[in-house]
Amino acid sequence: MYWANLLHIYQPPGQKREIINEVALESYGRILNVLEKHPEIEISLNICASLTEQLHESGHEDIVTRIRMLAEAGRIELVSSAAYHPILPFLPEKEIIRQIRLNEEINRKYFGSAWQPRGFFLPEMAYSRKAAEVIKSMGYQWIVLDEIAYKGRIGGAAFDKKYRLKISLFRHLGVIFRNRGLSATFFSDRLDAADKFFSAAQKDGRCDKFAVTAFDGENLGHHQSHLIDVWEKIITDPRVVPVGYSQYLGLLRKSKTEKVEPVNSSWATEQEDFTNGNFYPLWSDPYNLIHEGFRKLAVLARKSVYRSVKEENYAAARKILDKAMFSDPCWWASARPWWGPGMIILGVRCFSKIFALLEMSMDPREREEAKSLSEMILSAVKTKEIKKNNHLQFSNEI
Repeated sequence: MYWANLLHIYQPPGQKREIINEVALESYGRILNVLEKHPEIEISLNICASLTEQLHESGHEDIVTRIRMLAEAGRIELVSSAAYHPILPFLPEKEIIRQIRLNEEINRKYFGSAWQPRGFFLPEMAYSRKAAEVIKSMGYQWIVLDEIAYKGRIGGAAFDKKYRLKISLFRHLGVIFRNRGLSATFFSDRLDAADKFFSAAQKDGRCDKFAVTAFDGENLGHHQSHLIDVWEKIITDPRVVPVGYSQYLGLLRKSKTEKVEPVNSSWATEQEDFTNGNFYPLWSDPYNLIHEGFRKLAVLARKSVYRSVKEENYAAARKILDKAMFSDPCWWASARPWWGPGMIILGVRCFSKIFALLEMSMDPREREEAKSLSEMILSAVKTKEIKKNNHLQFSNEI
């Protein structure tokens, strides 16, 4: 069985230094240990610039160097993304382009000539046709999506055939669908032995020759301490040939190609979400006041920054805006099932800093709206926390 294995590693901008240290020790370093110990292993790795910067700033240059060396040796295929992990379908086209260019510039700075991505990972696998067209226009050859993007249901995608999205008359973009169920085994503490992975693959019924997974690399060792050892046993099992995504596409070279039009979705979208038109439920639930508040804050912040190009504080506000688009505050506000007040409050603080920097140039009504939206979000957090009888804990800066 060829196993096309993509790990997505990321930390939100402004993450606490102690968490960066923990994840570097418990997960990233141990993953690299496995790769360095077993030269037959090849994987694809998406590392957002947000994490690359913070590894460097927190004294973990060794992690970056080791990734670079493995990429140079052809053992890691580096995959591009958006720098600060925004939900791309929510952004105007020029902001999508900016996030991708920032990711390219920052990662090229640290990985040098090893940074030659052919593929693209949309944050949270949040897909829209608009985002796909931008990605193709910037030279990428393929994207990876959750299999629910294939006709809006689980179990329909095949892994022994090629898919492509027709962007225009002459341009196409390859689409790789990940196996959601098989990928989800690496989110569970129930995966405590390699044979359980193979049993899941057999039960799925589509993995006789190819298995395609994509999941958060932090699951290996950080979120689930034992999973790094289980992953090593699986990926070194003689029944498995581990390959990167581009190599996987090469193996499918003579296979049938199906033209697809993926549906708007994310890797957290469930089939019932389509009934309500709730394509990105953890980030844009129409019944979630915090989600709606952040959407409106983002629109106000972009308007304010766009108007301030000639002002003294523009560069500082623009830099914060890039980072303020990160997906985490809404993810933690989803309560589906996760709830994290600290990251929600950090998100509000990001926008508040932008408005403070540009206060003199803002329309008074927009200042008042921004203040009202921020207060609404914080009030919603406080109300929920009182009900939970918990204390607020959060990092301070971006």
